[in-house]
Amino acid sequence: MSRAFIVASTSSGLVAPGRAPRTRHSGPNPVALKPIGRSPAYAPSLKKKEDDVGGSRNKPGIARLFGGGNSDMKAKVAQLEYELENERAHASELGGKLRAVEGELAKVKDSLDLYKGRCKEQEKEIFKLEKKNEETQRGFDTGMAVAKKQIKYLEELLEEEKRKNQ
Repeated sequence: MSRAFIVASTSSGLVAPGRAPRTRHSGPNPVALKPIGRSPAYAPSLKKKEDDVGGSRNKPGIARLFGGGNSDMKAKVAQLEYELENERAHASELGGKLRAVEGELAKVKDSLDLYKGRCKEQEKEIFKLEKKNEETQRGFDTGMAVAKKQIKYLEELLEEEKRKNQ
């Protein structure tokens, strides 16, 4: 095998050919620890410093001492709180309207079921009446045909009697 691909293995790790293994100090090998969850040692501070509120990094030091950027922040916070309250009131109002509309929808669905039942009953009754009407019409047509035949027969008899009498 070629020397470029041979790698020696030692207790301290892998060593490329032509290099001597590193010597270590006696004692345990150092291990890199990884943070688990939100360890305070690795997490950034969650609390803001008082002098850091309001983006005061851009302001000169003297302005931070006397709260120069604080009034703008208070006004912005007050405005945002006002908007939040308005949005909450609007959401509450919409929630009330939604409940009212859902109640009306439930009533409409109930009446829809009632009307569907009535509609089916009326359709059945309409079909019965149409069938009865057709039967009556057939009876009338049959009676009319019989009456026409009788009239024709009687007219023929009348003509024969007239011929005999003449």
